[in-house]
Amino acid sequence: MIDNPCTFFVPGPTWVRPEILEEMTRPMIGHRSAEFKALFSGIRPGLRELFGTTGEVFVATSSGTGLLEAALINCVGRRVLVTTCGAFSERWLSIAQKLGLEVDRLDTEWGEAVSPDRLADHLEGRQQHYDAVTITHNETSTGVINDVESLARVVQEESPGSLILVDAVSSLAGAPMSCDAWGIDVCVSSTQKGIALPPGIAVFSVSERAFEVARERPYRGTYFDFLEFQKNAALDSVPFTPSVPHFYALARQLRDMAAETLPVRFERHRAMRALTLERTARYATPMAKLEFASPTVSALRPHRGDSEVLRSRMKKRGFTLGGGYGKWKELCFRIGHMGDISLEALSSMLDVLGEEAEQ
Repeated sequence: MIDNPCTFFVPGPTWVRPEILEEMTRPMIGHRSAEFKALFSGIRPGLRELFGTTGEVFVATSSGTGLLEAALINCVGRRVLVTTCGAFSERWLSIAQKLGLEVDRLDTEWGEAVSPDRLADHLEGRQQHYDAVTITHNETSTGVINDVESLARVVQEESPGSLILVDAVSSLAGAPMSCDAWGIDVCVSSTQKGIALPPGIAVFSVSERAFEVARERPYRGTYFDFLEFQKNAALDSVPFTPSVPHFYALARQLRDMAAETLPVRFERHRAMRALTLERTARYATPMAKLEFASPTVSALRPHRGDSEVLRSRMKKRGFTLGGGYGKWKELCFRIGHMGDISLEALSSMLDVLGEEAEQ
């Protein structure tokens, strides 16, 4: 058994259970072998449940950022609307600009969630068509969760021809996702956050409507061509050499999630959010408005003292916390309460954090 106590509370990569790490030491198999096909075939039903879809789900040996780019390359011919509320939702913007797309942006103040009413106002009566609208489900830099269901409904009503592209990097497996019911066309996530694997692979779902658009795109690149993923998945395979150890780990984790059940897992994340906000209220202020507080990550500003000094003191006590990110880098620290972290482990860390913060 690998000694890996839960002292790591960074909002990605998150703490990984020893059992999962051990899965990654299994013997290597060929990625075109019958053994790999059986492994991948066993993974897909669990991924469908996580994404809330009966459609296509895939695994890429990539970061989540790679799949953000893939969604834009495969689904946007010309114009995209990017909704932003923090550093990671702005990553959609940066990628789209570097791809040479025509980009509009609907900006929301950091700490706030994207407003469905503001989105409706922006889309209403637009003469120019958007190929797609991007939404970030959980903004990791600010600790805000967006109401994807309501935002997607606005897009469907006001711009029905636009595809809906969702970044669920730090929310999948920590908060409900219903791609089919909400009408999401592409949903992407990394596995080093809510799914609680080491970094190295990313997962995504693609709707039939998105495939139809991709078929009309003359240039979809090579590594992230959705149609190649679809063609290979029909054979229980992947387009290019995957990180086989991650597939072993993902298969085990999906089985363990099924045993916990997703409703119980989501409730545990909500309970961790509540515990974090309650126990830190004496010495820190959430950077996110409480009604938008994320179940997977909290960004907190100390009432006094320097957040980096506090993180350093916690490191000496054996606990690793996340720092601020983007323009909030110097203002706050972040606690990742996601994945397989237990309420008991979180409570133990918060005991020590309270001692250090109130010195």
